Amino acid sequence: MTTTRVEPLSRTVKEAVRRNTSAGRHVRPALARLMHILMFLLAVGGCAAGVVFLWRSALADPRFRMDGETLGMGGAVRECPESVGDLRAIGRSFSGRSLLDPSLIGDLERAYGESVWVKRVVRMRRSFPNRIDLELLLRIPVAQVRSGGRYWLIDADGVLLPVDGSAGAFPRLPEIVGVSARVIGGRPKAGEVWSDEGVAGGLGILRAFWGSPLSEALPVERIVVNAGVFRDGDGGEREIRRRFEVVARNNVVVRWGTFTQEMSGDEPTSAEKMWHLEELLRRDEALRPGVCFDVRTRLPGFTLAE
Repeated sequence: MTTTRVEPLSRTVKEAVRRNTSAGRHVRPALARLMHILMFLLAVGGCAAGVVFLWRSALADPRFRMDGETLGMGGAVRECPESVGDLRAIGRSFSGRSLLDPSLIGDLERAYGESVWVKRVVRMRRSFPNRIDLELLLRIPVAQVRSGGRYWLIDADGVLLPVDGSAGAFPRLPEIVGVSARVIGGRPKAGEVWSDEGVAGGLGILRAFWGSPLSEALPVERIVVNAGVFRDGDGGEREIRRRFEVVARNNVVVRWGTFTQEMSGDEPTSAEKMWHLEELLRRDEALRPGVCFDVRTRLPGFTLAE
């Protein structure tokens, strides 16, 4: 029988075995990794805090603060000087806001979009250090309506603009007036469409003249609205509709009749009436002061002042 002798482990080998099998072999590297992670998080947190501090400092910097008068509204307000006061009041309400404020543009768009004067906000652009350039599509007054003894401004859509009624007529704008106080219906609130048939029809006639070569020969000064009574063909119920006369600045009158884009019985359409007017104006005596055209029927004509 052969016996194998086992040599005792040396001290070096024993120490190596002890190190490789001890709990400290796994704990110490984990602690080291944890310390690295903590240091990284502290560094990131310090950078974030620095960015927040710098951002708050920039927002508080007076160089970037608006003073309410640093809004460039472009040339639209020159066409509509009546709107300047209201639009500047909106700008002044933003005094003290920083140009760096991320919500500034959205707040401005909402504020201007709620104004009756603003039909659409076209564009807004930051111009550093403290200016906002605006491009606005405004509601421009194109006519004035006489109602309740005062004059009120409306735009091309018939929207009543926020200008206090004037006891006297506004300069440079054609008038839509009724022969009596009750011919033109009640005035709406500012920002609403004046949907009365007299106002809507008067605007329609103005558009017909503005888009025609007659706009120079017959510059409209006033649309006079009256009430006409119509009956159906069988003599049944009567219908009250508005009738119109056009008064030009050269004291020429056009008896227009009702306003309709479509055929209305024997009355010509608006387009046909404009064509008849163009034909009548070809006559030499047509534009004598005081002449009165009549385009209400299919046999148009005119009379001359004595």
